[in-house]
Amino acid sequence: MPAAQVQPHPERCAPAILVVEDEVLIRAAVSEFLRGCGYSVLEAGHAREAMAILGSGAAVDLVFTDICMPGEMDGIALGRWIDSTRPGLPVFLTSGDPHCRKAAEDFAIGGTFFAKPYDLDELSRRIASALSAPQLRAL
Repeated sequence: MPAAQVQPHPERCAPAILVVEDEVLIRAAVSEFLRGCGYSVLEAGHAREAMAILGSGAAVDLVFTDICMPGEMDGIALGRWIDSTRPGLPVFLTSGDPHCRKAAEDFAIGGTFFAKPYDLDELSRRIASALSAPQLRAL
């Protein structure tokens, strides 16, 4: 089945998604898919790099981050930092580790956790939904 294509609103620039993933091949694949859906995509290999991008004032409409990454900060800590510095910015979490699901669900409301391997069509639908509606999220 072909991937769902999401078109940005013609009256504004394409929504920007920050993909934070330490596995280069996974990051490249999901970024390419999202670009094909009409999104602008920024990429980071770990939480500190993502923080630098977000701290630079870059326009980001949603963050899609792996939970388990190298460095002192994981994806959940990054999500909490985002909540404190850019409240309302949607954060979607992903992991291949089944133990991360509970921690991710405790952090996020609305089914924003994706177990690897995740379905790209479902990711696309949830991103489109998150970008078209106000977010209600927990810290």
